[in-house]
Amino acid sequence: MMAYPQFIDNSRKKLSDVLNEIAPNYSVLRIATGYWDLAGTIELIDDFEQYSKIQLLIGKEPIAHRLQTQYNIDMNSPENLFPEADITHDLQEYGKGGNNTEILEQLRMTAKKLVNLINSNKLEVKIYREPRLHAKAYIFGELGDADSVGIIGSSNFTKAGLTSNAELNFLTENYQIVEFKPTSDKQQNGHIVWFDELWKDAEDWTGEFSNIIVDSPVGDKTYGAYDVYIKTLMEVFPEELQPVDPFDKDIEDILHPFQNQNALDLRRKLSRYGVAMLSDSVGLGKTITAAAIIKQYIEDGNNNICIIPPASLKQQWIDELEGERWNLREGKDFRLISQQDSGKIQEQIDYFKHHKNSRNTIDLFVVDEAHNLRNQGSTRYQKILQLFQENPQSRVLLLTATPINNSLIDFANQIQLGAKGDLVSINVPYKSNKGKTLEYIDFFEALKRIQSEATRAEKRGEEFDWDFHKNTIIAGIRHYLVRSTRQGVVKNQQMNSINGRSNPFPTSTIEQFPYTYLNEDNEFIQQVLNEVQDTTFEALSPVSLNLNLIGELTQRTSHPLDLYKEIHKEQQSGINISEKYDLSVNSNSNAIFSNKDETSNIIPTLFKVINFLGFAPYKPDSYSHNIYNKTINEIRALDLKGNEANQLRTQLAVHNMLHVTWLKRLESSTATLLRSVLNYQDRIALFEKWLDRGYIVSLTDAATLDSEYGEDIDKAFEDYDKYLSDLDEAMSQGNEQDIKKRGVERKEADEKLFNIPQLKKDLQRDKEICKFLTTVLTRLSKKDHDRKLNAFADKIVERLEENKYGKKLLVFSFFSDTIDYLKERLPQILENRIPNFSKRAEFISGNSGSVEEITKRFSPNSKKAKINKQSELDFLFATDVLSEGQNLQDAGFLVNYDLHWNPVRMIQRNGRINRLGSTYENILIANMKPHEDLEFYLKLIRRLEHKIATINFTVGNDQSILGESENPIEFHEILESDNIFDDDIDKASKAMEQFENTEDILDWVDNYSTELRKFIDAHKEDGEIKRIQSIPDGKWNYLPKSTENFENLDYVIGLYRAKGKISATGALIKDIGFVSIEKSSEKRGPFSSLQAKYIQEKDALKQIQTTPQDNKRMIDKIPVDRSEYIKKGSTEISVQFESANPVYSIKQQGMQALEILKTYFDSSYNLVGIIEKGIRYSNDKRTFEQIVREVNKQNKENGKLTPRVIKNFENLLTKLLQTESDEKRIEKVEGVLFYAKP
Repeated sequence: MMAYPQFIDNSRKKLSDVLNEIAPNYSVLRIATGYWDLAGTIELIDDFEQYSKIQLLIGKEPIAHRLQTQYNIDMNSPENLFPEADITHDLQEYGKGGNNTEILEQLRMTAKKLVNLINSNKLEVKIYREPRLHAKAYIFGELGDADSVGIIGSSNFTKAGLTSNAELNFLTENYQIVEFKPTSDKQQNGHIVWFDELWKDAEDWTGEFSNIIVDSPVGDKTYGAYDVYIKTLMEVFPEELQPVDPFDKDIEDILHPFQNQNALDLRRKLSRYGVAMLSDSVGLGKTITAAAIIKQYIEDGNNNICIIPPASLKQQWIDELEGERWNLREGKDFRLISQQDSGKIQEQIDYFKHHKNSRNTIDLFVVDEAHNLRNQGSTRYQKILQLFQENPQSRVLLLTATPINNSLIDFANQIQLGAKGDLVSINVPYKSNKGKTLEYIDFFEALKRIQSEATRAEKRGEEFDWDFHKNTIIAGIRHYLVRSTRQGVVKNQQMNSINGRSNPFPTSTIEQFPYTYLNEDNEFIQQVLNEVQDTTFEALSPVSLNLNLIGELTQRTSHPLDLYKEIHKEQQSGINISEKYDLSVNSNSNAIFSNKDETSNIIPTLFKVINFLGFAPYKPDSYSHNIYNKTINEIRALDLKGNEANQLRTQLAVHNMLHVTWLKRLESSTATLLRSVLNYQDRIALFEKWLDRGYIVSLTDAATLDSEYGEDIDKAFEDYDKYLSDLDEAMSQGNEQDIKKRGVERKEADEKLFNIPQLKKDLQRDKEICKFLTTVLTRLSKKDHDRKLNAFADKIVERLEENKYGKKLLVFSFFSDTIDYLKERLPQILENRIPNFSKRAEFISGNSGSVEEITKRFSPNSKKAKINKQSELDFLFATDVLSEGQNLQDAGFLVNYDLHWNPVRMIQRNGRINRLGSTYENILIANMKPHEDLEFYLKLIRRLEHKIATINFTVGNDQSILGESENPIEFHEILESDNIFDDDIDKASKAMEQFENTEDILDWVDNYSTELRKFIDAHKEDGEIKRIQSIPDGKWNYLPKSTENFENLDYVIGLYRAKGKISATGALIKDIGFVSIEKSSEKRGPFSSLQAKYIQEKDALKQIQTTPQDNKRMIDKIPVDRSEYIKKGSTEISVQFESANPVYSIKQQGMQALEILKTYFDSSYNLVGIIEKGIRYSNDKRTFEQIVREVNKQNKENGKLTPRVIKNFENLLTKLLQTESDEKRIEKVEGVLFYAKP
């Protein structure tokens, strides 16, 4: 017999070496161990294959009591059960790509051999659970062999226990001791008998042990493709698995199924991200969904609720929450502050500043019509942001049907507001370089880049491909946005039946109410025009004016009469005008005056006349000698900067905005345009008054002079100088917001600087044109000549008499002047045709009083208002002040008195009566339609508004010069909706339905997350969710059958998890990402031929997606070097996910300002680094950008900076230096799942 060492401590002799010496001499082995791992088995597996009997008894290593107590570990819970949980965990680690990656193939082979031993009944495994077995033993031989060897000691059957741990084991070669079988209680057991007694009482675990190995990353059996697909979705959309308690039964019963689902989803997002947005389409009851969340928060003890609606909806919120449905009380259960109440908001800010740790801090903010807060630069936005920041633990719920009005940045700004100014969101994949490169960047940054691309495409006149970035946008918005549409909830049957109707929404019938002007009025206009053509229009023919050509003239530096004459003369002389006036090439053959374009229709004629107005009072700076009558290229060459450039840019293009506004007012009502013309005449007179006194005074300042100074201009100048001085001092102390502007700026009408004679001449020209317009519009606004008003009256009487849509009528106009005009004229026309019309009608415009009181009288049922029957209203005329959030479904008849240029506004208007709770099966939406001039209006308005959008590009600057456009982002041409104005009722109604159901960017749903949600809902009780969740990390599986025609057998997709933390806050991060890995066809010398490429989750999921029928488990025969694949993919993920890129990137103007500021601060300060790494909140960003503008302005004007601006920057630096650099650091990358070609 060989002489083996007796004491084995892994120092002089490793236990693994001793076991390998002994093993070849035996065929039976008994092992008792506190723990087992696969890596340890590698040491003996080759010998095991020859054995006839192996018994593995696994005991239990104790966990310190203090750790169980500290971490509240229940060792008997299924997820912690020993050794299942521990062995499963260890086997997962092998597949994730850790230290064992190098021996992965060895581990897989060892696992396969172990399973074969089990299947051939050579290996049995048992667990000894109670009492705890702490002994370790390795016993070779069988009773009666007379050569058995036993080892007893401290080494577990693990890699560390056999090779590296400091252990102590004692080997017994005396078979008489090892094989001893006592005959009485006084004798001691030998090794084998001791083991056999334990084995008899232990729990059989062979099957479970085999299954754990087979199912693990080193096992040779894959999971079914569908199971893997669902597991993948669980990794990609973990928020869907986040538990959220159901609503209390009394709350749930109030909600439709879609509202309940949305409310649960919102609570989940509020809990996870702190901010969520409900963006259900108009009429789906967002207030009720939000009220359910408010009620549940209160029931759960989070009862400090603050609601921030627009002022017009404040009472509606109170009525809803205090009604029988919710039975809450203002002041007790919730507080309510309107968005416009800046004083109350400031009171709350001041209160919470001094009560930061109070129990009274807000638990939940609810912001209604949140799109009103899309502008970060507004004072209202900044005030509400400050209120949120004073309640850092609060959740913020945003409500809006239209979060994107003008650009994607609208959405980002609202989410950043709810996130308390945080400039960091979640990371998303972003395709750059025309799709050749895929980056992993912050969602807000991605939105900024996408919007920039869209804006550049629009300026070039190209249609932007939103679908190209669809995956990026979906990947971001799904974390914050919850949205249902009417067609979606009806299609998916997510509505409770109302009054026996499965579809509780009424059907909209669209009808046109056409009107046309009298021939005699056309003739009158032509006659007056002929009389004044030689004088007022200086022999030019307004009727012949080519609107297509002049529509390209976005910038004007001279009066239209002079400009049109010059272009006409140049065209007659054959001069190329396109380059000089920055026009399209076609303009050279497009005559400015053309008989082809002549028409005697009233609307086109009047609009052409409007195009002869110069609007000089709005653009006095254009009369300076270095600007007047210059070409656009000559102005660009001046290289004007800052406020001077912005102000000039606005003035040169102001006619574009005025043309759009006046054309819309003309279509609305000739009386409304007449009001504009009269107002403009007053402005000319006011401007001329001060010009004659030697001053150029802006129209705003002129109004201030008249109202506040009684024409004492010297006092106004003195106050303005004092205002500048006070402002400078206040800014040095950071209190500039406390200084109110006073006085007017001094600007003398110096002929050395301005072309004063030309300015006076142009004012006179405009006065003459206005005289013509006043004459014509006054006639058209008379009772017998206002054909639109008379046609409206006839049509509504006709429809009301039919009584198909009830007795209540809601009328919308964009302009308050039109509503005021209707208020003045309609009673005279309708009093004898509609009994008591004056008592039954109310008109709401900008000058109206209590909107809420009026709407309750008009729609008492929907408003749940108790009113005197005699005071009830049947006719309500209003501007779009009512198109937002009001419930007016007592009415079934709505008329758009003027064309609705903004499709979002159109849908919002219709949503006042077409909404949940309407008792009508059919409602009527009617449009007043200019019979002859509709096409002219539609095409011209679109062209004008597109021109406004391109103005900034024309002058080479990205700054907006006209403020926010009325139109939202439109992803389809509005031309597609023109059938809404079709005279055929069926066609118009169908067009309206199609338009309302048109998918926009917010309707892009993530079909994959929806599929996961359906799976979760279907398997809440049957254990399938836990079974899928138990699929181990690091497991290799096959792609679905649908990918069998992939040619590259080496192609693998890897799903990885990157773990790390944010350096400044220590906040943990966990991102997931997909990588495609395959062999390159290129020869790479000694380097790996594998190439790994980060891919979008949607591209990966498209390949992984399959059906429940494709779910057969298969033997794993994937023929690749897994360790190399895992490492390659892990490196790619690390490169993509770990970024030291700053949250805030400094633009050129900022860099310029910092260069100037460097001379005022210690040279050791890395100003660029401090700014880029320190700014992570939008208000800090805003402060820095304000300082940048001020620094660059002061440096240009004075060559030095004031102490005030230096102090402001110093304050900002101090604040940012207190904030540690906020970098994302990846600490570990794990392989989660791998997918190979079948």
